[in-house]
Amino acid sequence: MNDLLRYLIQSSVCLTALYLVYWLFLRRDTFFTINRIYLLLSVLFSLVIPLFSFQFTASGTMAPVMIFLEPVLITPEKIESLASSHLSWMEAIGIVYLTGVVIFSLRFLIQLFQLLLVIRRNGITQRDSMRLIFVDKGYSPFSFFNMIFIKRELSENGQLEAILRHEEVHIRQYHSMDLILTEILTIVLWFNPFVWLLQRSLKSLHEFLADEGVMKFGFRMREYQQLIFDQTLGKQINNLTNNFNVSLIKQRIIMMTKSRSNAVARMKIVLALPAMMLALASFSSASAIYLTTPENSTRTGKTVSVEQPSIIHSSNSQKEDSVFTVVEKMPLFNGGNEELYSYLSKHIKYPDEAKLKGVQGTVFVTFIIERDGSVSHVKILRGIGSGCDEEAFRVVESMPKWTPGYQDGKPVRVSFNLPVKYKLAKEKTPEEPAKK
Repeated sequence: MNDLLRYLIQSSVCLTALYLVYWLFLRRDTFFTINRIYLLLSVLFSLVIPLFSFQFTASGTMAPVMIFLEPVLITPEKIESLASSHLSWMEAIGIVYLTGVVIFSLRFLIQLFQLLLVIRRNGITQRDSMRLIFVDKGYSPFSFFNMIFIKRELSENGQLEAILRHEEVHIRQYHSMDLILTEILTIVLWFNPFVWLLQRSLKSLHEFLADEGVMKFGFRMREYQQLIFDQTLGKQINNLTNNFNVSLIKQRIIMMTKSRSNAVARMKIVLALPAMMLALASFSSASAIYLTTPENSTRTGKTVSVEQPSIIHSSNSQKEDSVFTVVEKMPLFNGGNEELYSYLSKHIKYPDEAKLKGVQGTVFVTFIIERDGSVSHVKILRGIGSGCDEEAFRVVESMPKWTPGYQDGKPVRVSFNLPVKYKLAKEKTPEEPAKK
């Protein structure tokens, strides 16, 4: 679930950044083909790039990275994991997300089925190299792949030629493929409002390109604009089709009459490069970070002085004794985090000495999962005494083997930090047991 959540966040951030570049700098230009390619590449970039890890080499001294597990809450009455609420939130988010995916997947299938019903009900008429489906009066002309859906009466009033030329551009430039791709995007990232804005912008570009194509055939602009007005009352069958009146009339008229953008305007496309680099930087794998084992750490009942580890952002120079904090495939307790906290809950006890003295607080335990999955180098980074440190140390040290972590396809050593929180149900003072 964590991997899925990270992918969705990275993909959404990438898409949002790239679309904002389009909206702020490119949408008013008349380079419709370039803008279309840019939006399509933005979609592909957002869906594919987060699947890969990128590593960047950095030099110099950096602050150490500390990775903490969810704290474990220990009470005299019961032992429970604070991760339970965290996991429930994760599960709730997962359920909501998957529900949206199912809904929009069904929506996509229903739209395809709706088109198949229209084709089956009206049949296909072959005219020259075109496949025409004559539909009811209520629909605006539209196309889907190599099929053109059109009202029958248009073939009798002289408007058919311009509409066919318009829809031919959609077919010739494979605009339906764009719409299928954006529908897949809406299924995956349905929660991101910029997905819907991008889909609308792409459909508008389709219409601008089709209008431009009609003008190149020699049709008079005023007559064609009047035709657009005449077809505005027709309804759209669904989002998978290129409808003749899908875009705002005002936008289409403006783009038809607007002076062509000069060549210098093409250079604005380079503004997308910073957005892409920012996305790549955010996707760079933190798994390249590793640290040197603090060998001079010692276990005590109080705060321990720990040597500051040196951090290197390059897996190419890793040594045999290198200890990572984050890797491509993190170590996993047998059965997952729920089983880990279940194990800790069953074995960690609240020491009687601590209960009598009213001692409570958090013990910070650090340990390393070795290449074979065994637990080693268990140390107390900060303790509270009265037997709490020893109890946390004992249970962590006795944990069974984990599934080891992997970096670049090889098992590596990974460091973890576990907060163990001891808490009394009712705060006691040291004098209270004597009074009793």
